[in-house]
Amino acid sequence: MGIDIYMEWPKQTKAEKAAQITGFSATHGHKGYLREAYHGGPYVTKFLVREAFEAESAEAQIPAKVLRERLPAAVMLATYRNHVVYEEPDPGFATLADALATVFAETKRTDNEGEEIAAKMVGEQLRAAEELIKQRKLPDYCLSYVDFVELAEKVEAKLGKPVTIIASY
Repeated sequence: MGIDIYMEWPKQTKAEKAAQITGFSATHGHKGYLREAYHGGPYVTKFLVREAFEAESAEAQIPAKVLRERLPAAVMLATYRNHVVYEEPDPGFATLADALATVFAETKRTDNEGEEIAAKMVGEQLRAAEELIKQRKLPDYCLSYVDFVELAEKVEAKLGKPVTIIASY
């Protein structure tokens, strides 16, 4: 079981839709697909595309600008989740892990703590995440969120309207 997030847009081809069927890959954001397993929170997708979870239809048009603004915190949440839920520190990714040390220490784990964790992130932590995003010096599971947002930006720029995000959970 898990959370599946799909991106749809007008004039999306059959091939583009088919490319989103990935066998539950956690690294196919570049195709407009995000995946998180139900192993414990925080759930990055619930933070990044919260409007889709809040909508009765589980669908929402979310401007790419909103996704971009949330991206640094989402990358940090993904790092936190990997550290806390999977107990796997990322070698060579110490900059962001160090920046999150206080967040790791001060937060009680719940399934919906993404907003609470994001609120504790300060400028220095967000700037560290932004720099790693720009340099693409992130683990593949974080780059999937970066690629997802970049695809939303590309499609929105081409079509002049936000993509539709669909949450399946």
